[in-house]
Amino acid sequence: MGILSVLFTVQILTITIEIAVISTLYIFVFYIVFRRFKKKNKTPEKISETLQDEDDMTKESEMNYKEEYDRILKAVYDEHLYADQNLGRDSFAAQMNLSRHALNRIISSNTSGQSFPQWINTIRLEIACDLLRNKPAKPVGEIANEVGLTANNFHRLFRLQFGITPVQYRQESTKKNGL
Repeated sequence: MGILSVLFTVQILTITIEIAVISTLYIFVFYIVFRRFKKKNKTPEKISETLQDEDDMTKESEMNYKEEYDRILKAVYDEHLYADQNLGRDSFAAQMNLSRHALNRIISSNTSGQSFPQWINTIRLEIACDLLRNKPAKPVGEIANEVGLTANNFHRLFRLQFGITPVQYRQESTKKNGL
């Protein structure tokens, strides 16, 4: 019974020390933050203004991302950049006069987090679907090349995205359109 009392006491002391350390850390962090604002002579009102300014800057950068995204998307479609099988993130970023990091940020923020390869392949597949529906005589291999994919990659990506092959998609869309 004596050993259990000692173990219990040691556990209580350990927990007390952990709480004291965590409390000290919180106080230290609060002190550092308080000093930072005090040095900059910021009152609670000024702190609120600063936070509002930061929020406004975030909204402004989101608008800039949207404008940049629209510019990039327009170039991809208008200049048929999606058709280049060797289109890479670095060369595309350079073509758009952006850093690789900026390109990633712009695409990700406008596409629910898609990466560049996911994004460009989504565009390629959208165009391919349109071609499969509207050009029934065009061979699937030609459509794959036209959208910047090899035939194997096209079939693989198409099946992953839609759960059917391009030929099955064409057949289903032909039935729906009554052609």
